[in-house]
Amino acid sequence: MQARNARPISMIVAGAMLFAGGCTVGPKYQRPTITAPDAWRVSAGESESIANEKWWELFKDPTLQQLIRAALAHNTDIRIAAAQVVQAQAQIMVVGSAEFPQVSTNPSAGRERAVDLEGHSSSTSASTFNDFTLPGGVSYAADFWGLYRRATEEARDNLLATEQARRNVIIGVVSSVAQDYFQLRTLDLELEQTEDSVSAYRASFNLTQSLFKAGVQSELDVKQAQTALQTALAEIPALKQQIGQEEDALSVLLGQNTAAIPRGISIEQQPMPPSVPAGLPSQLLERRPDILEAEETLAASYAAVGVAKAQYFPQLTLTGAGGAESNMLAQIASTPSLIWSVAGGLTQPVFTGGRLRGNLEAAKAQQQQALVSYEKTVLIGFQEVNDALIAYQGSKEQLAAQETLVEAEQDALHLSNLRYQGGVDTYLNVLTSEESVFTGQITLAQDRDAVWAALVQLYQALGGGWQS
Repeated sequence: MQARNARPISMIVAGAMLFAGGCTVGPKYQRPTITAPDAWRVSAGESESIANEKWWELFKDPTLQQLIRAALAHNTDIRIAAAQVVQAQAQIMVVGSAEFPQVSTNPSAGRERAVDLEGHSSSTSASTFNDFTLPGGVSYAADFWGLYRRATEEARDNLLATEQARRNVIIGVVSSVAQDYFQLRTLDLELEQTEDSVSAYRASFNLTQSLFKAGVQSELDVKQAQTALQTALAEIPALKQQIGQEEDALSVLLGQNTAAIPRGISIEQQPMPPSVPAGLPSQLLERRPDILEAEETLAASYAAVGVAKAQYFPQLTLTGAGGAESNMLAQIASTPSLIWSVAGGLTQPVFTGGRLRGNLEAAKAQQQQALVSYEKTVLIGFQEVNDALIAYQGSKEQLAAQETLVEAEQDALHLSNLRYQGGVDTYLNVLTSEESVFTGQITLAQDRDAVWAALVQLYQALGGGWQS
């Protein structure tokens, strides 16, 4: 074995790191100029946006709060999104590792025997000997043009986009649980009203039967009362089916097997916020996770262009190796037989058949796609807020009108009963009034649910609901 003068590998690494402070090619990201509308199409007040309220401050039903918390803990979409964030974090480690020296070792051991050309053993006393080596190697690709820094930047922007995507999933889950819960409570009210109507129709049917037997009313009155009763009875199985399916949908959102869902405050008693201000349209750019996700994806596309451009330039790679060699394992750390080597290489692409140009053009095209996607996401965000404001205002006006209508129908039913009992009017008018009240109450319940659905949609469109 031939011994060489040892040189610390740390000196090699230190020298290589001098090349790390080079320039960074490629475009620098700047947020695109977005022209936001001065105001929403529907006046929503001048105070702070309702999206600033935490979901447990907007939805005051304790049972609904419990359901939302269960969904945040166990919903499968949220858990998938959380795992995607962890994956993106790990990807930064993978990509960023190229910025640092790579150190490796490959120890080996062997036993050798020296023979002459005739096949006989050597006459030396060391014809058979052991050979132990403990080598170490360092390689470093100098990131002079920012190839690896740009790749790390791209991975970091993708992580931020993934985090915003997770928040967007959370908003969707919170909104879906709230909407399904309000729909469930509406169906409960419809079932209750239908059962009350069945009781009223049954009483009317029994009354008309008695009057018919007494010769006071005709058989037509009996058949009309029976028809109304059976019509109401036929609604009950369909409502129970819808309730069961709504409970199943909520169970999936909660990340559990289908089961009965606990109830809290009735849909009629749910506390409605006194006002629903939407804030300024420009605030949407900083609040909605899907817009922020699109922006981070756009920023990542800028870094990807830098990666593609950096591949045009020469890449300097430095390698160093060192270690010890001995014929005795116990002495390998102290043996004077130390070995080392240093090498450097410069790689400059000359002809790649269009690969580098294709990579750059593809990166630029992806950057343009990301820009248009960002602009589209912003436009959709503005549209969804305006649509939700219009829906909320319209549903509130419709609810107020339906409440007045139901009150009038109930008064008409009372008068019809008085006229019928006094023998002034026929039972048909009573029956018509009862059906109007029944239909009006069902519509009223659905209109109240529509108000809550529009409020939840507005809250989601404004970017509220993702707070922990």
